[in-house]
Amino acid sequence: MQLKDTPKSYSTVTMLLHWLMAVLVVACWTLGVLTDDLPRIASRTITVFAHITVGLVLLDVLVLRALWRAISTLPPAERAVFGIWPGMGRLMHYLLYAMLLIVPVTGVLLQFSHGKGLPLYGIAEIPSPLQFNAAFANIMIEVHELFAHALMILAAGHALAGLVHHYVFRDRTLVRMLPRSDGS
Repeated sequence: MQLKDTPKSYSTVTMLLHWLMAVLVVACWTLGVLTDDLPRIASRTITVFAHITVGLVLLDVLVLRALWRAISTLPPAERAVFGIWPGMGRLMHYLLYAMLLIVPVTGVLLQFSHGKGLPLYGIAEIPSPLQFNAAFANIMIEVHELFAHALMILAAGHALAGLVHHYVFRDRTLVRMLPRSDGS
């Protein structure tokens, strides 16, 4: 198990946080989409709770990932290909991180706008500081959904870029993030 990032590959910790976040984003988005299609019955309540819980875990992993990035030295980006702006990857990562923060925050505001507390993993609950406000709730629903869909589009673009780097540019961008890879 490689605990430090090297110039050729990412550490096990970096890879674990990356792929865990990818799975959580897809799971949370899927639960959110399913929740919209369920009637207002017990199964919807369970799905909403699962959606909120996965969203909070995603936020926790985001914090861990930010802390890890602050203390670790990441491998340098692969060289730019075909004159493509070399800061494009960095900009994409910043946009992804921003969206990974904005989506859960708007989700919390959405929960509070309904006057409902925020369940913390079924252990405790943060009471809502807001009273129910239908107009604000409707705005927050739209904002949360818009940013969630935008996050999925960015994540899909990120995945596609990794595949393009691998199959078209034939560099090590994707390989460095794959488990059990020596980066070569």
